Amino acid sequence: MDVDEPPPSTEVVRHTVPLPETVAERRNVTPAMGVRAATGVARVAFTAATGVTLWTVDTALGVTVTVLRGTLAGTPPNEVLAEAETEVRDRLRHALGLPPTAQQHSGDQNLPTLREQGAQLLRLSASTHASQPDTHPAYAGILAEITPDEARILRFLHIDGPQPSIDVRTGRQRAFGGERLISGLTLIGEHAGLRFPNRVPQYLPNLRRLGLVEFTREPVSNPHRYQLIEAQEPVREALKRSGFGTKVSYRSIILTEFGADFVRTCLPVVVDGRETAT
Repeated sequence: MDVDEPPPSTEVVRHTVPLPETVAERRNVTPAMGVRAATGVARVAFTAATGVTLWTVDTALGVTVTVLRGTLAGTPPNEVLAEAETEVRDRLRHALGLPPTAQQHSGDQNLPTLREQGAQLLRLSASTHASQPDTHPAYAGILAEITPDEARILRFLHIDGPQPSIDVRTGRQRAFGGERLISGLTLIGEHAGLRFPNRVPQYLPNLRRLGLVEFTREPVSNPHRYQLIEAQEPVREALKRSGFGTKVSYRSIILTEFGADFVRTCLPVVVDGRETAT
């Protein structure tokens, strides 16, 4: 017995034609999505400013507005990130008194070569009529390469002078298994009132790299200043573990002449609650 086949369906099959990506993104931006996008603004703004120092809250707010505006407009994330990075750099250059990025690169094709720039410096050094700048040209760049805690270290060294530090080494010679157990231990982080005193091992090498501080083998004038450092737990543990023959070397951390001039030029010094000329 033959079975009748069902009649053909009259239901219309609906096909959705996808919109172009950029159009779809902009058409689907709703207030709810805007709120969700705003929650990620802080993270994107922080990423944009990874390699740049943010000196003021205004800069951070400005970058946040830039990221939010671009996100709600459907701008691709990489373009939003590039715009935020440019804004941070321009704000930083303005704070340091440097020309904007566009102005800096406006005449790149006509810039002199490095050798021509060097020759011009030599001509200026031999000229009796050339004016000398009031400050070293490296100071603006240094301000962008140090943290607030590092600025406090420099000001502290300028006011209080050389600071004690110690090394602890086993008594045996290096060729016979001797080793340095502690290097450059100091209480400068606590005494300078740093926000992150545990980062002093990172701060001091950076300041030394910039030519602002120096580690010397000469001890400070008052030997009693080392007693507080020797009473620290790492020193007592090192002396207890290594046993007889362990040597404690007294060092000091000082401000270089270049560092002292940098502090006098760039950092306000406060004594007894009042800012004084240095």
